[in-house]
Amino acid sequence: MPDRSLFLSKTIGVRVTEADYARLQALADAEGKPVGEWCRAVLLDLAQNAGDKPKPIEQALLAEVIALRTIVANLTYAFTGDGKVTREHMLAVIDRADKTKLKRATDLFARVSRNGDPKVESQDAEKGES
Repeated sequence: MPDRSLFLSKTIGVRVTEADYARLQALADAEGKPVGEWCRAVLLDLAQNAGDKPKPIEQALLAEVIALRTIVANLTYAFTGDGKVTREHMLAVIDRADKTKLKRATDLFARVSRNGDPKVESQDAEKGES
């Protein structure tokens, strides 16, 4: 294996607490890497992926939050209008929220990436759609 010091000529140093170092060491050990090599890999991965699309877990969690928000908004609208919600209406609200949640999460991530505006429109409740 060639000497890495011939290729890697710059140094970045950070100071951490004993507790922080222990956490970093545990994470590096879990991947079978020395702490410095693990930190380098993590930093380069973050730098390379900065501005990329969100991680699948982030998108999934946001989609679920948006679906829940849609359900709550629609039920609130239904309760204030009719004062009751049938089983069929409830299932339709959930089904619609599930069908649109990923697209709405993707749209929100794109909007935030474009202009930093995280505002989610509450069109569902305003229109009274199920």
